[in-house]
Amino acid sequence: MLDITATTVPFLAAYAETHFRFFPHFPNLLFKKEPEIIFDLPRRLDPGQNLPIVLLLNEIHRFTIEPLTVAITISRKAQKPILFNFNDLEKYEISHSLDKQLRVFIFTITREELADGEVFINAALTFKKGRRIETILNDNLFSSSKLPFSCFISPNHLPCNNLCLYGDLHVHSMYSQSHVEFGPPLGGIDLIASSSGLSFAGITDHSYDLACSLSNYLKQDQSLTRWNALKNDLKERFKTVLLHGEEISCLNNDRKAVHLCALGLNDYISGTIDGARRNNDQAFKQLTISQAVDEVHRQGGICFAAHPGSKAGILQQIFLHRGTWSLKDAEVALDAFQALNSGYNGSWERGKAMWIKMLQSGRRIPLLAGNDAHGDFNRYRAISAPFLSIYENSQRFMSCSKVGVYNTLRDASAIINSIKNGSTFITTGPYISINYDLSPTTHAVSSRSIDSTLKRLYVHAESTPEFGQLTSLRVLTGSQGSENERVIFTRSCETGTYEINEFFSIEDLSSPAYIRAEVKSSKGEEVFQGYTSPCYL
Repeated sequence: MLDITATTVPFLAAYAETHFRFFPHFPNLLFKKEPEIIFDLPRRLDPGQNLPIVLLLNEIHRFTIEPLTVAITISRKAQKPILFNFNDLEKYEISHSLDKQLRVFIFTITREELADGEVFINAALTFKKGRRIETILNDNLFSSSKLPFSCFISPNHLPCNNLCLYGDLHVHSMYSQSHVEFGPPLGGIDLIASSSGLSFAGITDHSYDLACSLSNYLKQDQSLTRWNALKNDLKERFKTVLLHGEEISCLNNDRKAVHLCALGLNDYISGTIDGARRNNDQAFKQLTISQAVDEVHRQGGICFAAHPGSKAGILQQIFLHRGTWSLKDAEVALDAFQALNSGYNGSWERGKAMWIKMLQSGRRIPLLAGNDAHGDFNRYRAISAPFLSIYENSQRFMSCSKVGVYNTLRDASAIINSIKNGSTFITTGPYISINYDLSPTTHAVSSRSIDSTLKRLYVHAESTPEFGQLTSLRVLTGSQGSENERVIFTRSCETGTYEINEFFSIEDLSSPAYIRAEVKSSKGEEVFQGYTSPCYL
């Protein structure tokens, strides 16, 4: 896996928008008199899928170039690269509602050209700029690494994909567009998600971006043409289920902005305080968390705390009025908790600790996962320090952290109901479930209470060579008013273990109590983890 590091904390996550200045001639090392040029592609390829490679040219209405040819090389360790050339680029371009600002091309390498295993990909664009012919490799962002992309060509589907659906519930499209970031069109998200093995994605564009003009992201638009354009786009038929959502900026108990994600919406919910536009708090009403939750439920949708373990950086606190989720903030009627936001890091540890305290207080709240991806299909590229440098992270990308629902019906209502009912797990690799008996289809994970006469349950975990062999498995329990969880089942796995299905006793558990399971797998130095939402006595 690529090892890309940075010495500074990224200002905001996204495909980096590098042309913004506070005023003309303001110093900006990232500025170039040409569009942002970015290649991207999935991090893994599901069996039977062709490899899509996306090229984005952003801000074409301000900076004109003529794309001429694309050259893509695919290589494996100790093997000679294979070269693919693409000419007449217009026939690879896709249409969308912002195509006067953003051109998007999709190039396809057929599965027959790709052997299983990890491959490395370089993509070069040759273009005409004025009288000059120039070529860029992978992107044209100042200070970015230009390193090859990595993609795992998998011979296996995601673990137990016949028992569940996998998705990414925190994804931004091109309608999240601002001073420092932009995203891809829905067609690109759909194609990359489906080729990666995902069945659904939550399109959760920023409330402050959705209230801006389509033609000028700095100008507010109370007629909500951007929101309505997104709503119209979502009426199209896609390979994956794209859930209509929103990432709502709302006020916590300290009157600071935190983010609440909602799914299953029909109408826009205002929240513009941290959008870095003038008169944000005057044109639209600023809601508290409780008010935003009430509005989501009035529309029949569900909502969850977005990356509640994340801490606002100092620049975000100063310039964007951003705050941090607290346990008191989470006392409202949340439907779920996105504790996992692209990898098991410090944000996860803080979010997990909050989630467990909520369970110990008697709350029945399921776990969710997302990646807050604005594109970021293969690696995360964002502004590290405004106007100075680009931050990259190969450990963060769309579908890195996945949510699974114990349901195989590819329908928006069914997926939302599974989340609402607590039938979820989160993972970066292995599958994990708690079942009523040896049959892997008898899922017990739910917000509903299980039969109090049951004496035992079963834990089922599974991995594939892509995510390595299972290494450990735990089942834990906690109860209302307790301060610590207790391990009721644990297993260290023998070498070569890829599946476990074993029972554990619940006879000595007193009600009310919750039960949850954890699993780890490893491949070389990489560790993958999965966590169930609880089931309840």
